Amino acid sequence: MADPLSTTLRQLVFDRANGRCEYCLLAQSVSAHKHEPDHIIPRQHDGETTAGNLALACARCNRYKGYNVGSYDPESGELVPFYNPRRQEWSDHFRLEGASIAPLTPEGRVTAKMLHFNDANRIEERERLMAVDLYP
Repeated sequence: MADPLSTTLRQLVFDRANGRCEYCLLAQSVSAHKHEPDHIIPRQHDGETTAGNLALACARCNRYKGYNVGSYDPESGELVPFYNPRRQEWSDHFRLEGASIAPLTPEGRVTAKMLHFNDANRIEERERLMAVDLYP
């Protein structure tokens, strides 16, 4: 059974992220589904339910990430952990190129690949949101 998150901890995660997915930067205010606290290191890998191990994630990023902690870098073939929003800066690992999220590092490549950042429908959604100044 999952550790229940207190209302206080859930609010801290939301406020710290300014209501945006800490992976793809989608705002909760424009999302069809409520953003969720994500265990950066999943509980099944001994991750704790603490502020330091939680990130705000949109439903898509959280679903794609699942219980994974990393993957194989498509360039080097090396096993690499995902980008960690508690320990790393988004702009060190990604940059926006129009509505695409361009990975800059092995962690960025693995995260972008596994969380499907640049699937056609996600790019189209970001384009529509950018056109009305709602992304990022």
